[in-house]
Amino acid sequence: MLRLGQVQSSRFRRDAWLEVNLSNLEFNVKSLYEEFQKPLIPVLKADAYGHGANVLTELLDSYDFIYAYAVASIDEALNLREVSKKKIMVLGITPVWALENAIVSDVDVTITDLDTAKEADAIAAKLAKKAKIHLKIDTGMNRIGFKVLEESKAQIKEIAELKNLQIESAYTHIASPDDKEYSMFQEESFFEMMKDFNFKLHPAASIAARNCKNKNFDFVRVGIELYGLENSSLKPLLSLYSRISFVKNIKKGESVSYGRTWKAQKDTKIITLPLGYADGVHRLMSNKIKAFYKDKLISQVGTITMDQMMFDAEDLDAKAGDLVELFGEKISIDAWAQAAETINYEVATSLNLRLPKTYSR
Repeated sequence: MLRLGQVQSSRFRRDAWLEVNLSNLEFNVKSLYEEFQKPLIPVLKADAYGHGANVLTELLDSYDFIYAYAVASIDEALNLREVSKKKIMVLGITPVWALENAIVSDVDVTITDLDTAKEADAIAAKLAKKAKIHLKIDTGMNRIGFKVLEESKAQIKEIAELKNLQIESAYTHIASPDDKEYSMFQEESFFEMMKDFNFKLHPAASIAARNCKNKNFDFVRVGIELYGLENSSLKPLLSLYSRISFVKNIKKGESVSYGRTWKAQKDTKIITLPLGYADGVHRLMSNKIKAFYKDKLISQVGTITMDQMMFDAEDLDAKAGDLVELFGEKISIDAWAQAAETINYEVATSLNLRLPKTYSR
C-alpha cells in the first residue's frame, strides 16, 4: 500500500496524465461508513469509474466494513479477482456460457430469471460447488430484474429451493433519487416484495439509501460518492494535467484548428496540449472549457482534435513544458460535464482510454 507522500506511476512518456488521490479515497470511504454504519459495496465497474480498480483495491481491501465489490460484467470481475480475495459481485447479466467461469473463480452473479437460476444450479452441481447469487428486483428502473409480481415471488421461492445455489442478497436500483415520490414507490415495492423472504438486502446506492425511510437493509452500494463526484462533503479523487507541447503567436483574425471554429479577436498566444478526443476529451466540448495555468483561467479554442487541443494563453509567458491543470484542485470536473451536457462520471469514465495514471497518497 502507498505510504503518505508516495506516488505510484506507470512507466509513461506522455505529457498528459491523470492523477488519483488515494488519501481522498480513504477519507471518502471512511466518511461513508461512519454515516451509514452498514457494510459497504464499493462499485468498481468501468475500471472504478476511470480511477483504476486494481490499484484502488490495494487500499480498500484493508477495510473490514467492505462487504463486497460490485462490477458490471464477468470480465471485470475476473480481472479484479486477480488482485483481490474479497467478495466480488457482477451487477449485470452474466451469460449462461460464462457461469462456469464465475463459479470456479468464486465470483457472485446477479440472477434475473428462473431459467438462468436453474442453469447456474446445474453447472454448480457439476462442479460440486455452490453458486453464489444475488437477486435483482426491478421496482421501476425497467432495465433488468424480477418485476414486482406474484409470479416473480413464486419463481424466487423456487430458486431458493435449488440446492446448489446460495442466495447472498436481493437488491434493486432507484431510478431517480431526486424524485422522492417515485423513489418511495420503488422502496416500498422492494420491501413489500421481500417481506416473505429472509435475504440480505441493499435497495440503493448511497444517495438514494440516505433518503430511504425504511432503514431495515444490510448493505449500501457506494459509487459516485466514493469517488467524490457527488456530495460536497466528500473529496474528488481525480485530476487531469498536461504539459504544454508547443507555443505559437497568431495575429488577429487567424483561425485555430479544423473547421476554423474559432478566430482570434486580437493578436494572441496559442498553446497546444498533447491530448484530445482519443483520450476521452469530448470533441463537443470544443470552445467551451477552461484550464488553469499560471494562476489564471485560460480558454480552450478551436475544435478539439484526436490527439491535441489548443488554448488561448493571451499575454502569459507560456513555454513548452509548463504544467497546465485541466481539472482538479482549481477547476472542477463538473465544469467539463456542463460543457458536454452530461454527468461528471461520464467524463471520468471516458478518460479511461490511453491516458496514464499516477497515484498519490
